[in-house]
Amino acid sequence: MPRVEARLTDTEKKSWTQFCRANGLRESDMLRRMIQRVAGKAEKAEDQKVETRSRKLTIRLSPTQDRWLAQRAHKEGYPSRTSWLTALVLAELHREPVLTDDEISALRESNRELAAIGRNLNQVARAINIEFRESEKLKQDAIEKLIERIEQHKDLVASLLSRNMNRWRDDG
Repeated sequence: MPRVEARLTDTEKKSWTQFCRANGLRESDMLRRMIQRVAGKAEKAEDQKVETRSRKLTIRLSPTQDRWLAQRAHKEGYPSRTSWLTALVLAELHREPVLTDDEISALRESNRELAAIGRNLNQVARAINIEFRESEKLKQDAIEKLIERIEQHKDLVASLLSRNMNRWRDDG
């Protein structure tokens, strides 16, 4: 199937993501719908299932519970109570992490950090291979710094995933 790509600023991307979440659709499904609407064709192939948010679920909360819910959603980086509750339900149904925009950004940063660590390790390996006789020039502290960066990074990612997986079970 052909692809469409677009470059967005960070602000545009964040707005787009929030818009799609608020409408209960994946970003690609929302884009497909918009293109179909603009092009005047609403083709639906049998293998192309575009689910819409077709059901509304209503719950009743006391004013105190509603305040708690709003505070919790805000504290955890969700734009609304509805998006927080949707993430809660999806996490429980699928038993998989549902990441906030901040968590996705942290994982993107994690990938950049891993790439930098990988480049550093490649430089160390190249230096060892090229200058085998002079490898004593590689100071122990340089290697220890790489190990420390790796450990810090592992702790960061483990903490993020732990917080995410336990988000629905802690008391906030």
